[in-house]
Amino acid sequence: MNEIAEAGPVISSRQKLNALFVAALCIITAGSYVTLSGLLTSQLIEELGWTTLSTSVGITINMILYGATAPFAIHLMEKYGIKKIVVISLVALCAGALVCTINSKIVFNLAWGILVGLGCGALTMSFGALFARSWFKRTGLPTGILTASAVTGQFVLLPGWAKLANEFGWRAPLIGCVVLTVITLLVIFLLLNEKRSAIRTVTAYHLKPDSTVADVFINLKVFIKNKKFWVIALAFGMCGATTNGLMWSSFTPAANLEGIPVAEASYLLLIVGVLNIPGTIGAGWLSDRVNKQALLSAIFIVRGASLVWLPFILTQPVGWELIVFAVVFGVFDVATVPPVINLCNQIFGDQGPAAFSWINVAHQLGAGLVALTGGMIAFITGSYFWLWFIAGGLCFIAAVIVLSPYHSEQSAQCISAQG
Repeated sequence: MNEIAEAGPVISSRQKLNALFVAALCIITAGSYVTLSGLLTSQLIEELGWTTLSTSVGITINMILYGATAPFAIHLMEKYGIKKIVVISLVALCAGALVCTINSKIVFNLAWGILVGLGCGALTMSFGALFARSWFKRTGLPTGILTASAVTGQFVLLPGWAKLANEFGWRAPLIGCVVLTVITLLVIFLLLNEKRSAIRTVTAYHLKPDSTVADVFINLKVFIKNKKFWVIALAFGMCGATTNGLMWSSFTPAANLEGIPVAEASYLLLIVGVLNIPGTIGAGWLSDRVNKQALLSAIFIVRGASLVWLPFILTQPVGWELIVFAVVFGVFDVATVPPVINLCNQIFGDQGPAAFSWINVAHQLGAGLVALTGGMIAFITGSYFWLWFIAGGLCFIAAVIVLSPYHSEQSAQCISAQG
């Protein structure tokens, strides 16, 4: 490590900004795929006569892989270098989107589920945290910028994709994502030199050259022996079920079934995305000052109440009620993440990020199951009406679970002593 410290160059502020720009662009690009499934489902129903069930399997696989890929992607980045794995992930996204343009239900579900799921899963905020650690001594601001980038990709670009779909058909947003991915790949090759790291003792190249895939499972084995891990994972699974599982795949087709145009539904999701930013910042600020369990419980209660309200206002044209819903839901949509990350760091110490990457798997499992459930409910009943009540009920259950004594804030030292 001392040899690396002596050899590692100190990079300039401009090089740091270049690296941050590249990471942000990667996360924006991956995010542009993440929320596209709901828009594509609506367009495929309208243009090709597909049903909500036609894409549910692929969307479910996508959401599960989105969470399950992160621990292994981080391992590969630490072993072989960030740049190589990021490039492979972006190529997978590009290939997946191109294959999805083939008019075949089986091909769409396989490509969207596997290729796009793996590509997006490798470029989550777990990647952002690793990138910030590798290039910056102080990671707070870079991590905040990368979190905002994720929201930008997931929601801010969505109205543009909806406009393309309305004017040129369902393939247009997929082609748009491919173009964005190609641009990102070109920027990576031009600007990113991972051998130059801001931290002389930790380079972005071969962080852990001797690690093996077994280490990922060894960490998991330690986590699953801890009751706190299971409590947080269960609550965060319900979190995924009532956020990503709804807004990524079900909200747009549900609104469309009630007569709301896809473009207007996309603008409502844009409001949700924009309000994610102050909601997350506020939750992060509060999680350092108030009891994290109480904060999480309050977030789940407000989110659940808004979801129970939604089916009664979704039948109306877009007005102040739906805008208020978008604002309230947006503030509390991603607000669970900072207190959960803080709890992981407090309970698991240095292994907090690794624990969070596995807990995020539960988040995506919940999202995938509810996405599949929503498609089945819509297929059977012709409406998503009951889905919102199920989601609201899950929020209220999660609000109780997070108050469990097994979920208490305990120092990492105590947990280490128990291990």
